[in-house]
Amino acid sequence: MKTKLYLAFFCVAFFWGTTFLGIKIGVETIPPFILSGTRNFISGSIILLYLFFQKKLEKISLHQFARAFMLSILMIVLANGLTTYAELYINSGLASLISTFNPLFVLAINLILGYEKLSLKTSIGMSFGIFGMFMIYQSRVDELLVPEYRGGIIAILIAVLSWAVGTVITKKGTANALSMLMNVGLQMIIAGVVLTTIQYILTPTIDYEAWSTRSIFAVFYLALFGSVVGYVAFSYLLTQLPSTKVTVLSYVNVVVALFLGWLLLEEEITLRIVLATVFIISGVVIVNYKRKKLKFN
Repeated sequence: MKTKLYLAFFCVAFFWGTTFLGIKIGVETIPPFILSGTRNFISGSIILLYLFFQKKLEKISLHQFARAFMLSILMIVLANGLTTYAELYINSGLASLISTFNPLFVLAINLILGYEKLSLKTSIGMSFGIFGMFMIYQSRVDELLVPEYRGGIIAILIAVLSWAVGTVITKKGTANALSMLMNVGLQMIIAGVVLTTIQYILTPTIDYEAWSTRSIFAVFYLALFGSVVGYVAFSYLLTQLPSTKVTVLSYVNVVVALFLGWLLLEEEITLRIVLATVFIISGVVIVNYKRKKLKFN
């Protein structure tokens, strides 16, 4: 059991960190919703084909389909789709940095719903995270005046919020649910169809010849490692651990993403970004840290 948990932790922490780079490379030549839709359709097909050959396909009730559809819209269409769209206008490092707000959003939702109680350390942790974001934009207010850049920031904030809502729903509503793989595969297929349809509505004419080889390669990398490996591992962790503990892996994602963006895409890492990262990660750690109780014999 522990080996599976550690492996799942690694897959979510590392491979999801690389997806920010993969998305940035993909949107260089491929429209964002086509990229996200194709990625998820491929991933869902792989999972459902695996279940078919293993003779583990399940009958889907209307209630189960409705639940999968809702989670697909929240956690893939909005979360993944808008993150992909955002990276048209912001770099992969900044996208990953903003995504670290996910644990704080999950915490805020749990507080509102009464699943968790506000404490001093929670307040301190959230303050650290907010201050970290303030540091990022303190000297970049002028960039927010650019419509495309501002749109990218708004898109990824909505994406993070949608992911947080989906995470809480996934954790709290498991009664009569499909098996993990069946549920994930169905969500991906639904998202693939919805996202692709959205792109064709927005841009009916797609110039496929403009797609570069490295962007196409990024789609398959994202499908295999970002969606099949990463999303399945994330879904498995949610069945084993509290949602707030699982979402703290986003602070590992940002380290991976910032490093790869700097190494491969020559994205700038300033001292302010480093300090902001420290504050945001510290906030997440403070919120989720629990001191072990000493046992006396």
